[in-house]
Amino acid sequence: MARKKASSAPFRLPRQSGEIIDRTRQIRFTFDGRTYRAHPGDTIASALAANGVRLLGRSFKYHRPRGLMAYGHSLNGMVQVGAEPSVSAWLEPVVEGMDVRPVNSWPSLRRDWLSATRFFDRFLPVGFYYKTFIRPRWAWPYYEKLLRRAAGLGRVDFDAPPAAGYLKRHLHADVVVIGAGPAGLSAALAAAGGGARVLLLDDQDEPGGHWRWERGRERERVELAEAVRRSPGIQYRSGTFVQGWFEDHWLFAVRERQLYKIRGRATIIATGVEDQPLIFDQNDLPGVMMGSAVQRLLHLYGVAAGKKPLVVTANEDGWQLAADLQAAGLRPAAVVDQRPQAEAAGARHLPDVPVFWQSTVAAARGRSTVERAVVRSIPGERRGSDRREERVIACDLIAVATGWAPRAGLLYLAGGRAAYDDTYHEFRPTDLPPGVFLAGRVTGSHSAALQIDEGDYAGRQALAYLDLGEAPPDNEGALLAQLRAGEPGRTSGRFYAAGRPGGKRFVDLDEDVTDRDIRQALAEGYDGIELLKRYTTLSMGPSQGKWSSINALRLVSVVRREPVPALGRTTARPPLQPIKLAHLAGQILEPERVTPLHAWHVAHGAHLMAAGLWTRPEHYGDPAAEVRAVREQVGLIDVSTLGKIKLTGPGAGRLLDRLYVNSMARLPIGRARYGVMCSSEGVIFDDGVVARLGENDWYLTTTSSGAEAVFEWIQWWAQSGWGEGVLVTDVTEVLAAVNLSGPRAREILSRLVGDPEQLADRTFPYMRVRHLAVAGIPCRLLRIGFTGELSFEIHPPAGEAQTLWERLLAAGAEDGIRPFGVEAQRVLRLEKGHLIVGQDTDALSDPFSAGLGWAVKLDKSDFIGQRSLLRLADSEISRRLVGFKMERPGLLPEEGLQIVEAVPRSSAHPLGLKIIGWISSARFSPTLGEVIGLCWLPAALADRPGTPFTIRRGKGLVTGRVHHGPFVDPEGSRLQG
Repeated sequence: MARKKASSAPFRLPRQSGEIIDRTRQIRFTFDGRTYRAHPGDTIASALAANGVRLLGRSFKYHRPRGLMAYGHSLNGMVQVGAEPSVSAWLEPVVEGMDVRPVNSWPSLRRDWLSATRFFDRFLPVGFYYKTFIRPRWAWPYYEKLLRRAAGLGRVDFDAPPAAGYLKRHLHADVVVIGAGPAGLSAALAAAGGGARVLLLDDQDEPGGHWRWERGRERERVELAEAVRRSPGIQYRSGTFVQGWFEDHWLFAVRERQLYKIRGRATIIATGVEDQPLIFDQNDLPGVMMGSAVQRLLHLYGVAAGKKPLVVTANEDGWQLAADLQAAGLRPAAVVDQRPQAEAAGARHLPDVPVFWQSTVAAARGRSTVERAVVRSIPGERRGSDRREERVIACDLIAVATGWAPRAGLLYLAGGRAAYDDTYHEFRPTDLPPGVFLAGRVTGSHSAALQIDEGDYAGRQALAYLDLGEAPPDNEGALLAQLRAGEPGRTSGRFYAAGRPGGKRFVDLDEDVTDRDIRQALAEGYDGIELLKRYTTLSMGPSQGKWSSINALRLVSVVRREPVPALGRTTARPPLQPIKLAHLAGQILEPERVTPLHAWHVAHGAHLMAAGLWTRPEHYGDPAAEVRAVREQVGLIDVSTLGKIKLTGPGAGRLLDRLYVNSMARLPIGRARYGVMCSSEGVIFDDGVVARLGENDWYLTTTSSGAEAVFEWIQWWAQSGWGEGVLVTDVTEVLAAVNLSGPRAREILSRLVGDPEQLADRTFPYMRVRHLAVAGIPCRLLRIGFTGELSFEIHPPAGEAQTLWERLLAAGAEDGIRPFGVEAQRVLRLEKGHLIVGQDTDALSDPFSAGLGWAVKLDKSDFIGQRSLLRLADSEISRRLVGFKMERPGLLPEEGLQIVEAVPRSSAHPLGLKIIGWISSARFSPTLGEVIGLCWLPAALADRPGTPFTIRRGKGLVTGRVHHGPFVDPEGSRLQG
């Protein structure tokens, strides 16, 4: 889409006291393909509002137009920034060249095709996805694709580079204060003044809380904030969102790209309140906003949320908002107060502003933004006052300042409780857990002086709890409660769901849940609050119920004719607001392990691959040539990644007998044996080679990926009583390992050994171990053959690995020796039918089904997995790991493909195919000139060599045939050399 010329900012006001933008500079950004101007300090929300952009996105279910509503995380303020979805426009600063896109709209924001769903909303009732898409069952994949296309809060770019720079840090404090408003600042100063180490956390960029966007509070805010900054006992962190409270004052919080794990000894919660919306017709139109959001734009960014505002209120805050708007040159179209005039003791007179007492907004009117408001009188209790009068008032902004809900999520997570106060129509905290204290508006206080006193009181309570000071007098808390109860300006409005029958009145704007949806869910029997939440998806969106839960409870109370306290509440769970997975993951801690030969591999052009934590050579340019070199001449591979563990002590043999399914204790000195470890469930855990070096000395190797787990496994069982007198040592990084493999391996190795007779087959036969000096380097040699060829696995000290490697290559230069990598090794082992644990096995693979039953010695006295394997031995095997060849020699099936059989079409098998197995390994064999592999099949198929089976590949079907035994040298003559 072509970018249009940058527009001016028609809603930017003259400079405001306390604003945080830099008007001396301009930056440009784009939204929905159009370029706009902003100032440093602007967020996406303030910049778009300054440019008169009302439409930010589309709603989740009906794709209705949505704009800024309340500060924080909500669908109404979600945008996509570059490759990052679900970004809060309120919280994201604008930077030069930023590309911002709307969410949940296609093909464009203003012409969203899915907005047509508003004409069919009668067919999309609450829970419609439970009722509509269950039949026919075969159609669900198509429904799912449609639903995924219609929903979502942005698009994930799978090609974007992984998030980087995210860190985790630990913080410690005596007192953790959450919230840096007047109460939080006062609490921090009181606690620090008593000698406590204080950690002050706030989600705003600057301290002050609601003072930052209230006119006339700048001087008080600066003085209090400066006192906090000067205090040596206070550590202050701005822009920090505390997401959870756990036992013993363990909290976690996020700030930019950091996640803090915080351990405190006492917690003071001074998190403030959230404005609560009204329920009326079209209350989701862009231009309906919370009063505090309007004030933020006005005082912090110098932006008018609308040029003709209408304020609806039920308290002093709404009148303050109206006065602020008028002082900024934005004369309100009207002030609508839900109270009778006689109850509004703190209300002030605004010249030339109409006031409608005992009234509320019944509807917003406008096509895509607010253009008019329908104001309706509220019937009173006095005789003759029950008439409903309506007026239509032209306006472009409906600012709602009728009530609050405490931001008490952390209190609930800590085990605290709150009760609904019918007098003030708010939840008020009641029970506090030990060491948790409250201060400020979260308690229900309203005036700044009272909030400061409460903060000071909470700080001294925390000191007393920590034995760092005396407890405040008993009557002080009672006096604060009395003052709080007597405040005239903190009333919340009564609950009204105003509008016409059939109108759209949204309770939860994140999830498009209307009052009609809640009424219908209650009628269908979903009358428990938790059940209602899940059935309607109420409060399950980005805002997590901040602007919907209270109104939902009030509505349920009206419908069921039960008091709010009797309804219960939904359970609070962390995190309290959306958090990036990158925060939880933290720094990308994927240590890269390299072998002692890594530098040589890189210098000689190896194509490297990740193998677990290891970086290994996949090949050196031609894997097929490497395979042929091993089969015909000789090859050399770096296998230093193998786990290497040494056991010493008289009980080592008995311990190994219990760790492996094989018999190990009677293994003669100088012999080696292939071994299999199983879990107690009889599932293959690891495999490798066990060699006996002396009477009480043993040496074993493990798979590269299982080295750490096997070492921990052995230590666990050794310390459980089985390993008395056994010392277990991990020598994986002490020793390197290389494998010289091929028909000419003995001849080449003999050139580097002082006495070649020591390598003769009669003195050093297959599956033996011995110590020899190779090229003057003391080494441990094992005659084993994973590749199926004559092989010598050589284990030198890690520091001598490169010298040994280079001398082996030099000794075999005339014989065509070449290094080979993991890819060639996998082909070679597959040609011999050898499995790889973790690739050809899974969490259900036992030795019998994997073709390793010959290794299981059930007659041993005891070993791990014996009981499970005894049961399996007496059971019929249902599936087997077996070899296969492809009918078409050049067709290579990808590993992991399904093996299927034809069955009648049904809802369970809509394609007429049933999964009966899968491909675990497959490669083209240069030795045989055809595709071979290993797969899992039902035993009835696997037991018959040559039996065809069907593999689903893409949208087609291909055929393989069962093969038993090794594909190359089934007699094993090459291993003997």
